[in-house]
Amino acid sequence: MSRLADRINDDNGFMVKLRMDSRFDLKDYDDIKSALKDVISGWKSDGKVSTEDFVAFLDLIQCLAGGSRFWSDETALMAEDAELELMEIIHDELDL
Repeated sequence: MSRLADRINDDNGFMVKLRMDSRFDLKDYDDIKSALKDVISGWKSDGKVSTEDFVAFLDLIQCLAGGSRFWSDETALMAEDAELELMEIIHDELDL
């Protein structure tokens, strides 16, 4: 797995903590943002997108956008803000 996909999908990764423990891990989220910027740089230089990273990213966006009735209000707001921030990173880094 790549660093981005690992941070998102690992057995102790961000989405597992969010889905299973209803916990938004800020350190993991910051690592995901950093990894996303790194892979986007690679996508641009390689001229192609890693399917593994792209699918992991889409799964993360879907998870954040879908929310959960089990999340606290604070976690739900953090997830909503994270979704918007990650999409902004994509748009900014890819000059969309």
